[in-house]
Amino acid sequence: MKKKKNFLKSRNVVINTSPEIKMSELIGKFASDYINMGEDTEERQNYLNGACTAWNIAALPEHQREEALRRTIKEYKRANPGVDDADDFEQDLRTLIRKKLEMFPEIKKVIVNAGSNPLVTRSIGSLLFQLMTGKR
Repeated sequence: MKKKKNFLKSRNVVINTSPEIKMSELIGKFASDYINMGEDTEERQNYLNGACTAWNIAALPEHQREEALRRTIKEYKRANPGVDDADDFEQDLRTLIRKKLEMFPEIKKVIVNAGSNPLVTRSIGSLLFQLMTGKR
């Protein structure tokens, strides 16, 4: 059995929203297929974390993206000792970065990382529910 991907499971992701841009909708359009590859809520959360990471790398100036990707893969390997799917994860990130740049090249807003709090849990839970049920 293949070990499940775990991307920095100790971190929560909060989607930075504003009245003008509904980031949850953009992430849903950008990565719902990827997120829904997860077989349960925990896996979907891990895929969502990866999609948010790809979004943020894509939002960087072009000359900073490769270094950010390299650091991300290094951290992924550190967080997942014994798992040999870092190349697959890197390919997923590269694909998602290209997709973000194609779909939303003008949006530079990032998805911020936050500590554990009820708002974060509610935001992620709400996004995951919307993605799983197709409601946005």
